[in-house]
Amino acid sequence: MARINVMMPDDILETVDHAATEERLSRSAWLQKAARRYLETKRLEQEALARKQRMQNAAAKMDVLADTFGKWDGVGTIRRFRDQRTERNP
Repeated sequence: MARINVMMPDDILETVDHAATEERLSRSAWLQKAARRYLETKRLEQEALARKQRMQNAAAKMDVLADTFGKWDGVGTIRRFRDQRTERNP
């Protein structure tokens, strides 16, 4: 495990020490926990952003298809398929 020196304002250090004491952790353990939580939050944010981008790309592709093929009644198509299947298998 690496040892580092970190500079921070006194008021933040006091707040960190208070929080560490409340959680019965050492300052080092509390800062490790805080760093892990921050990194996990950033990872989740990046995943959510990537997911949103994929959804936007898919929607844009759907818009292109809609423009290419014109108006389409999806509900009507599903009903026709369902009705045809029911007619074949009474």
